[in-house]
Amino acid sequence: MERQRKYDEERELPSPWEWVIITLFSASIVLFGLLVYHLIQEGPRYWDFGQLPDTPAESIYSTKAPPTRTVVPRQMPVLPGSQPLNPAKPHQEHLRERGTSR
Repeated sequence: MERQRKYDEERELPSPWEWVIITLFSASIVLFGLLVYHLIQEGPRYWDFGQLPDTPAESIYSTKAPPTRTVVPRQMPVLPGSQPLNPAKPHQEHLRERGTSR
């Protein structure tokens, strides 16, 4: 004899009802989206901005000339025992092609 389940969390729906509920829920979301899409009218669009300048220097809002390039100071001092900034690369010989005899 099967015991009566006391709580809703313990009850199970039969297999077809699970899919019916999921399908109805999904269909209601899609139908709501279609309803909103068809009922709400589109507003007028004003997208004609004319010809805009491509570079910042051509802009009418550009008021300052770009700064000249300067040497950026180091943020931190060089640590003792560290490598130089650009260490010399070791010399590598070019690879030679193999002969016909292997």
